[in-house]
Amino acid sequence: MARTPSTIAAARAARHELTEALDDLHDLEVEAGLRRPVPRRRVLLPIAAAAVALLLAVVAVVAWVQARDAYTDADYERAAAERVSVLIAPDHRDPRRAQKILAGATGAFHDEFAQSADAYTTFVKDKGAVSRSWVDGTGVSARKGDAATVLVAATVVFGGDAVSEGPAAEGETAEGEARRFRLRVLVEPAGGALKLGAVQYLP
Repeated sequence: MARTPSTIAAARAARHELTEALDDLHDLEVEAGLRRPVPRRRVLLPIAAAAVALLLAVVAVVAWVQARDAYTDADYERAAAERVSVLIAPDHRDPRRAQKILAGATGAFHDEFAQSADAYTTFVKDKGAVSRSWVDGTGVSARKGDAATVLVAATVVFGGDAVSEGPAAEGETAEGEARRFRLRVLVEPAGGALKLGAVQYLP
């Protein structure tokens, strides 16, 4: 785990203050005749050891905090599946579908979809579109920092209102046109949740 500048600076400041305090205590004890003068090297060795121990403790705490907040591959895959399921399944009976998509989006994808959200809602309503979707599989293909690229395979069944009756489940049959999609999505944390930062449909 990399040491941050603030962590290193805090450790150095603590070591400096500790050195000065021990030097003052040693001088006072020598003046009072409580102890004989000791070569400075013998005084500095335990101070240096204490400073190193303090620095290691600080670094360990920082590493623990960062590890505690890290997401697993399963977290990224779960978020991708949930967000994609909403994204690819239009339903004219749900006027808040565009807002749900935006709530699960961030970054460039959020900005792009926000510009066409009203048009999306109007189009779905005019077409009377109803669909049901499920995710067939997900997999993390790359991770960088706190973001991950996830591949998603999904199925969408388009048709009339009867299509969305009952729960969507893999292998379920329904009247309507079934289409399979493959997507590459960028999943990254925003506002305390994992959201879609980019979406690319694959051939």
